[in-house]
Amino acid sequence: METCMVRAPAKSCPALFRLFGDAEASMIAAFLQMRVFDKLTWLVDYYFDPDETDGNVPAAMLREQRKEKLSPLENEAARIVTMSSDRGQFALDGLVRSKLTTEQKREFEGQRDALARSLWAYLKEPMLFEAAENTLHLRLYRRYDRHYQTFMVAPVEDGAADVASSALDTLLDDLRDRLDRGDGYEVDRFAIPQDGDVPAEVMYLVVHPEAPTSVRELHDDGQRTTMYFRPPGEIMIVHTPSTGRVHVRAGTRKLRHDAAESFIRTVLEQEPSQQPVDFQAYDIARFFNGFDLGLPEFDHASILRARVIRADISIGNLANRLSVSTSLDEDIGQLISDQPGLERIFRNALAMRFVEIAVQYRRAGVDGERTLDFTLTDRNTTSLLSLDDPFERVLGHRLLRHWGILRDGRAPTPRESTAVLPALLALWNLASDRINGAWLHERGVDVKTLLDLGFLVPSGWEGDDLIDEEDDFGEHVAKVVERPEGLELHSSDGQSSSAALPERYRVYRIRDGWVASHLREQLGKALDITAMENIRPDLIALGALEIDGRDVPLYLARRLEDERVRAAIDTELRARDKQGIGLVLQAGDVAGVCLAANVLARLADHILPEGAEFAVDLTSLTAAFRRNRSLAQGGAAVEFHKSGTGAGVLSVPGRGTIDIVGENRVTVIDRLVQSYPTPMKTEDMIAGFGGQSLSSIFGQPLWDKLKAGFMRSPKRGQWEIAV
Repeated sequence: METCMVRAPAKSCPALFRLFGDAEASMIAAFLQMRVFDKLTWLVDYYFDPDETDGNVPAAMLREQRKEKLSPLENEAARIVTMSSDRGQFALDGLVRSKLTTEQKREFEGQRDALARSLWAYLKEPMLFEAAENTLHLRLYRRYDRHYQTFMVAPVEDGAADVASSALDTLLDDLRDRLDRGDGYEVDRFAIPQDGDVPAEVMYLVVHPEAPTSVRELHDDGQRTTMYFRPPGEIMIVHTPSTGRVHVRAGTRKLRHDAAESFIRTVLEQEPSQQPVDFQAYDIARFFNGFDLGLPEFDHASILRARVIRADISIGNLANRLSVSTSLDEDIGQLISDQPGLERIFRNALAMRFVEIAVQYRRAGVDGERTLDFTLTDRNTTSLLSLDDPFERVLGHRLLRHWGILRDGRAPTPRESTAVLPALLALWNLASDRINGAWLHERGVDVKTLLDLGFLVPSGWEGDDLIDEEDDFGEHVAKVVERPEGLELHSSDGQSSSAALPERYRVYRIRDGWVASHLREQLGKALDITAMENIRPDLIALGALEIDGRDVPLYLARRLEDERVRAAIDTELRARDKQGIGLVLQAGDVAGVCLAANVLARLADHILPEGAEFAVDLTSLTAAFRRNRSLAQGGAAVEFHKSGTGAGVLSVPGRGTIDIVGENRVTVIDRLVQSYPTPMKTEDMIAGFGGQSLSSIFGQPLWDKLKAGFMRSPKRGQWEIAV
């Protein structure tokens, strides 16, 4: 009976069980009386004096209380146990040496074991304990951009980064203005020592107020109360002086960007870059071609054997998975080929989903052989990042690079910038955060290069596939089925297509900020432009281009195929008409040569091909402007160019052009143009539209544009083209 009583707490509350079993009674007593447990009124019954009891009180608590009631204590105990690991102790030791006094260091080092040191820091130095937790999280997850975003600045030559306290005050003032959430900001600075292949870093923990929220609380007497409060938020900024990396962790992507921009400008006094750095991509698709792994020669380790010991694939559709696993002594490739039909199934698999690799090695200067075991998934993750031993983490990544599985991020070369620019224009024009392999494959996009340069990030596989239709870019539920003649994709609307290329069904996340930043940088170099302005997310003012002795305003626009976006851009450009007729470069390929009294040109048509560096053909761009300048100003005569029954472009000399979309609108404008130069009665213009007014037919924004530049009323109840 006694054995069962001991085993149950070990399973239900393992961290608390270990803490109560291994820690000193005085520290356990202090742990139970921490302020974080003040609301647990039942816990008072288990307070004890370590000098007057035998220490069995905590053990009694584990036997008497349910798991749900003990969960707050278990959560805190788990934090302490985690920091007692080798990696946790390394983080604690480094911060203790750089942050605490000599007497505090002596007290910390005098604790009897790792668990006691971790518990001491939790009780005596809670801020330092939290900083060590953040350091551990950084080591484990900095490569995952769902946790962190990394920014690049100029490295410091001597690797040191002294920061004045006034710079930190400026940082907090800037964040206070950006977030506009009142007061309550605080920052603390910690020096993080070198860890294996990771250089020394400086960590800044910024506490900031979140938006007010409320919580409902149930008291022991059954009464319920509501309390409003401002929860604290935390931003972690880690600067690596020797490499110039700035890692930022915060609650949202926008907050990470705001924090990075503020830190880089106020503390480092530099300008931030949107280029993604310090990211890695793990490509396990190479195992479709076999499971052989070569044995490299390293200076600090001898690789004796390296084999794939488990492989998971999807067959038929992505929900169906087949797994084959074996031991390090067996060859998984040979095992698969020896089983009738299994090799064909692997060869025709839709996707490689999971791989486990075992490596037997001997470390230089260390006796005995060791085995490194780690996993990789198709969602760009690896278990290497969670290994405690820094030597094995480094060894694993060196092996992955040798085998061609790991690709490190890098900056584009000038030739690569030129080669990928058309694809980047198309991606930026989509304004989407995700894209599938089919869209990229059908346009001949070099996916590997875009992955290497960080413009795309692997995001696994999805059951919902994006299908590029003739008339629309829509989302349809898709299923991949296996047939004797090969794989096929069946969508919900009855279409089917060949599924012979599994990469068509990969999903990628687009780093839109890096795409836009790279486009701006390349255009700035090609057109010799230094100052650019973001007018709106879909419109950038690039400056001016000198043509025929005057400065022509230059713009870059996207998503013009979206009627609402085009109308909004039209409004913005008309508000700038005092600058004169301009040139709008579009990232897409929407038909037309004019937009809001400006010349419209497709940027891809004016890029010089086969250049060592990205360059714009200024001669062809100037010719396009001269050729269409008159049309942008309205041409020589009043004209209405219709595209079917639902769209048209109205040209008025001296006034420019304007897009008209909608059958009723097209009909009204067509009637008015047909009557030109004779004024037309309002009732004749709107005949057959159920008594609607002109403002209701056109909508107020478009109606205001028409009245301001294209139509006028010579007298009440009549309208005419304003020439």
